[in-house]
Amino acid sequence: MTRSAVEVVRPPLELCALTVRQASLPELIEVAEGAGYTSITTSPVHVAESNTSLSSLRRRCDDAGVAIGYLDGLCSPLPGINDGVSEDIFFEQAEMLGTTLVNVVHYGGDPTVARTQMADALGALAERAARRGLSLVIEFIPGTAIPDLPVALELVRTVDRANLRVLLDTWHLGRSGGGPHLVVDDVPALVGRVQVSDRKREQDLQPYVPMSGRYLPGRGELPLAAVLAPVLAANPGMPVGVEVANDELLAMTASEAASVAARALRGLLDGIAAE
Repeated sequence: MTRSAVEVVRPPLELCALTVRQASLPELIEVAEGAGYTSITTSPVHVAESNTSLSSLRRRCDDAGVAIGYLDGLCSPLPGINDGVSEDIFFEQAEMLGTTLVNVVHYGGDPTVARTQMADALGALAERAARRGLSLVIEFIPGTAIPDLPVALELVRTVDRANLRVLLDTWHLGRSGGGPHLVVDDVPALVGRVQVSDRKREQDLQPYVPMSGRYLPGRGELPLAAVLAPVLAANPGMPVGVEVANDELLAMTASEAASVAARALRGLLDGIAAE
């Protein structure tokens, strides 16, 4: 049977909360439904700011057909971090909101933490998560002790647990000098989630400003299709998240921002499917 005779199944779309920062969590659920996303991401801080019970948020998600893809930003159990929401809160909220995935970051952490110390902490955390039926992804961020994809992969391989994978953020991949040459061999299978945004080469020469300057897919110069294609091939059905923080989206209504981001992400995925 030829490829043209087979219906190409597109990956589900995931709306990362940072893309629509102007939305409360209940609003995020609503605009995600309207724009055709099947899941969203959120955090305990976002949950607290909603002033809505976990049970009510879960009902809103169920009614809208929009799942919580993962809880974002667990850092407190990692070495070199001074504060942060506790893992117990993360795990309890994950269970109440119906997700089985938590994103672990070393954002703001001491970049000099030893690799062995980080691996020990992640291994213990993954074991505790597994006892509650939860999985983890590690997001690498330049300037931390998990600064790039190779380090994140080394940690995942060292810990060697089925419930620990890498979150591949194309923005941080570009910032750290990575590209498609790193997403080869067994690497796609070690990716547990993706966050997609675009970037221009000129930004490498500019000061980094967190939570800003990201471009919608297709508006920058990253080889997004070449990075994502092997990951999607190795992980059929895995949601693809769009995480674009910029002033242009922030100036829109939440509904407009969610729709614009969805169109850009669909365009990228359609291009990958057509290749």
